[in-house]
Amino acid sequence: MEAKVIEQAMYDYFQLVGKTAIVTGAGNGIGKGIAKVLAGLGANVVACDIEADSVEKTAEEIRSKGLNVVGLYCDVRNYEDIHRVIQTAVDTYGTVDILVNNAAGCGGGVTVDNITEEEWMRLIELNLNSVYRFTMSVLPIMRAKKQGKIVNISSGAGITGDFSDPHYAAAKGGVIAFTKELAHELAKDRININSVAPGLVDTRMARIRPWEEEIADTLWHRAGQPEDIAYAVAYMASAASDFCTGQVLSPNGGAWMQ
Repeated sequence: MEAKVIEQAMYDYFQLVGKTAIVTGAGNGIGKGIAKVLAGLGANVVACDIEADSVEKTAEEIRSKGLNVVGLYCDVRNYEDIHRVIQTAVDTYGTVDILVNNAAGCGGGVTVDNITEEEWMRLIELNLNSVYRFTMSVLPIMRAKKQGKIVNISSGAGITGDFSDPHYAAAKGGVIAFTKELAHELAKDRININSVAPGLVDTRMARIRPWEEEIADTLWHRAGQPEDIAYAVAYMASAASDFCTGQVLSPNGGAWMQ
């Protein structure tokens, strides 16, 4: 088979030309990597983050390559901000085809005996309730056209637990359970909803704690890069994953196996 034929076949399955994708938490780290990869595949990207300067830098990088992107401030705990982002996507690009719920925060490595109820609720609100809010806000658009791709970014902590931050693990485990439940409910609307649960990834959030033991536990003996996760998201956002829903994909360098 000629190389051009192979290249075209891959393009047909994974390209996102004409699709509009919202990516939350796109100012840095995994979210920034996702926004860049989806834009590179042809998507119109609406990148949002609570750090307005950071997400604008993400947008500038994408625009510098001649790709379509809008960078917006958004606090994913706030319905008004969420609705504004969705409306901007519709006004600018006509619709929303893909939602990547990536925005997240961690607890700084505290154990259960040291968590206040306020701190517990803070991470549940940021990591789990925000996924519910954004998903429910975008569903009317996807349901009306009987098509959509939702990718929820969970974490290995939501699968295996962790040595600290039980509130983070609980929230990320909830993201997976929410994803699986909605897969049942949204199948009739032909909306695919899946989760990506990364292992250790080289991000600003991950760098608050030592890595040595975690890296030693991976078969690849390295931390993941944001692009490693972005490629998994690209698969879940593309036509290549049309028969996948309610699934959890875990790019983790072999740290654990499902």
